[in-house]
Amino acid sequence: MILCTLYISPHLLNHSHAREVQRGQGEQEDREHTETHGVGCPCPGWGGPGAGLWRGARGPGCEDGAVCGSDGRSYPSACALHLLAGPRRVRKAHDGECRLAPVIVVPPKKIHNLTGAQVYLSCEVKAVPTPIITWRKVTESPKGVKLLEELPGDRVNMAVQVRGGPSKHESTGWVLINPLMKEDEGVYQCHATNMVGETQAEGNIKVTEQSKSKRTNFLESDDMI
Repeated sequence: MILCTLYISPHLLNHSHAREVQRGQGEQEDREHTETHGVGCPCPGWGGPGAGLWRGARGPGCEDGAVCGSDGRSYPSACALHLLAGPRRVRKAHDGECRLAPVIVVPPKKIHNLTGAQVYLSCEVKAVPTPIITWRKVTESPKGVKLLEELPGDRVNMAVQVRGGPSKHESTGWVLINPLMKEDEGVYQCHATNMVGETQAEGNIKVTEQSKSKRTNFLESDDMI
């Protein structure tokens, strides 16, 4: 009878143990990632913690769409949140973009025109949820108290319009005046509000009586209609 002795190199044992340890660490990272970010989505090129989940996961939570991170920033998808957050422990706060108080993107301008003309002031606002835009004319009482007149009120030559855009989560509002009269001169305020906050910006309309000026040389303004 011949006896054989099996010799296993310590190097092979150490190598096998190292692979087991590495695999265990990867699984632990995946579990931690799931606890922080929830179910992942495929993220090509991602090789960090949670890579297995993000490359191969399917099902609930993997739908594409904007999300709000716990850092208050909006991300185009949960996958993008994971990639862009880097070493920071940022989790998904909720689906959809983060709430944003209104911000005036394009404020109303200054206009100078003749009586009888057609003019407008416009105002572009960004906010999440989409803002509500209203217009007011700023006046003063005989005692110098600032007054805000909601527009259009009962003015027959004035209209207020609002539409969504031009970009996502933006709204644009106009106040249209036709025909322009001397009493329309003054300061106009664009006011925007949503559930997060509010803001305003002012424009100005200067009116020249047509009978007291010639059309060929009457204007000196930022915006002419």
